[in-house]
Amino acid sequence: MKAQLAVTESQLEDWVNDVKEWAEAATTTPNDADADALASRIEVLVASIKRRSQRLYKDTDGNKGRDRIRCKIREEKRILTSVVEKYNRMVPSTETLCLETILSGETAWPWQLPYSDSVDLRTKRRAFDIVMAIRRLEIFFAEMDHHWKSVSTRADTLKELSCLFSNALWGLSEEGLKGLQSIILRKQQNIRGMMMHMRGCYLRVLSGAENINFSNASADEYDSD
Repeated sequence: MKAQLAVTESQLEDWVNDVKEWAEAATTTPNDADADALASRIEVLVASIKRRSQRLYKDTDGNKGRDRIRCKIREEKRILTSVVEKYNRMVPSTETLCLETILSGETAWPWQLPYSDSVDLRTKRRAFDIVMAIRRLEIFFAEMDHHWKSVSTRADTLKELSCLFSNALWGLSEEGLKGLQSIILRKQQNIRGMMMHMRGCYLRVLSGAENINFSNASADEYDSD
């Protein structure tokens, strides 16, 4: 990603912080897709109104042609006013739009030049989403590793107990020793079953599968030794 965006690790971290600051400064927490859709709609409407306004004085169809254009301009301005109002309710005050300003001359859109580094906020949001996804994955791997090692340690302990009780009587009768070994064997089988289930869940998570059941394990697997 750093190579694709031509940024350093430090710059990427700055972008992440910029997006965090933008989110904290927002008066509401809109859906990013909704805000982006409104921004795109505003750009399209403004471009259309400006284009029609230029045609208004170049139209050669006479008054009827100009009337049709004026009607279209009024309709698009009405729609634009509504869209701008919705957009302004979604963004911090530093990014709100003024209808008169965006219709006069060339407009530097706030979502294109939000910071002094001249990198548009959309690019920073995309980078932010990727960085956060990677960090969540790192957390998942750490938790997965911890969980697996914990269960593996339990399996090793049961294996050691099995070997220990098979080589000594420990003052137990033959029947008592067989009963104890049976309990240990059952717990070992439960642990192996749980580890197979865990492995399957991890693989499905990494492959993006849905409806993963992490709790499909017998309560005996968590019994004390």
